[in-house]
Amino acid sequence: MKRIIIIGAVAGLIALIGFRLASNKKDIDAAKTSSVQFQTTPVVDVQPVSYERLDQKLSLLGTVAARNEGDIIAETRGKLQNFNLVLGTFVKKGQQVGYIEDPVQGVVVENNQTAVENAKREMERYERLLKGGAVTQEAYQKYKDQYTTALLNTKQQQRVLGNGAVIAPISGYVYDKKVENGEYVAVGAVLASVINLQELKLVVNVPEQAVYQLQLGDKASITAQAFPGVTFTGTIHYISPKGDDLHNYPVEIYLNNNSKNQLKAGTLANARFTFKNGLAGLFIPRRALVGGADSASVYVVQNNIARLRKIRLGYDSGDLYQVLDGLKQGEPIVVNGQLNLTNGAKVTVSKSQPAQAQTDTSVAVNP
Repeated sequence: MKRIIIIGAVAGLIALIGFRLASNKKDIDAAKTSSVQFQTTPVVDVQPVSYERLDQKLSLLGTVAARNEGDIIAETRGKLQNFNLVLGTFVKKGQQVGYIEDPVQGVVVENNQTAVENAKREMERYERLLKGGAVTQEAYQKYKDQYTTALLNTKQQQRVLGNGAVIAPISGYVYDKKVENGEYVAVGAVLASVINLQELKLVVNVPEQAVYQLQLGDKASITAQAFPGVTFTGTIHYISPKGDDLHNYPVEIYLNNNSKNQLKAGTLANARFTFKNGLAGLFIPRRALVGGADSASVYVVQNNIARLRKIRLGYDSGDLYQVLDGLKQGEPIVVNGQLNLTNGAKVTVSKSQPAQAQTDTSVAVNP
């Protein structure tokens, strides 16, 4: 009997140990599952799109372009000769950079010259006959008119032959070359392109509420990331009388290049204006952007799902960007945690941030 009691006690102890081990395993598995779930759901900070009225300065992004560029064009047909331009070559306005040889045109000129000489001899012969009274004035006038016509035709054909000279239309650098020496070209063919970078222009799209504060001749400070700390001074040369569908107006700013820090055509640059009145609109923090300012997107949180949305930017205040298109006031956008996101990813909004701000249904462009 005593032996049976001991065996029962040992079996009970073993069962208790097994139960405790199973319970601990469940707790460990639950902790692991919770940890995995936490790691696979990114935590983000969000902030609602806000309507702001900013100070008196406006900064707009634009692209630098040359005020003066042109094509070297063939004015006649034929074989291109002595055309030895290479990319980067500097040419002067009016400089001959090649010649177009047209054998057919040369034959035409020779034939016309022969016709002129024959017509001249006939005219002179009838002039002598007229003085001797052997022919009428009408007969003489006929040959005189034939000589005049032949002479005009010859001059015209010589002018065409003379158009074989290939001339640079402006002073500048060759940046594109379409043909090579020795090729046959047609009338009007573009042979090369020249650009002058001494005089530049910057075109920016100015919002409606700001464009009425600008005038021709106003100054603008221009900066480019290519030259940190360097400021170019520009002057407003043109303000478009017509805006686009988003109520933005193209404004053209003229500026002279800097001999030490030369801007190139196609460079992105910021034009900064100072206004008497402030600027109002929808604004988002710079840190919310995904991608560059010229191809910007943001993540919008909807029901804990992050949706990548393309937007169009306007005024750059430094810390804030004006949103011209793509967002509504109050929409929650991700301002921290974008690096771990993909479009359509499920997210956890930080407890210190609102899960979803009140969304305004007003138009999502320039207010």
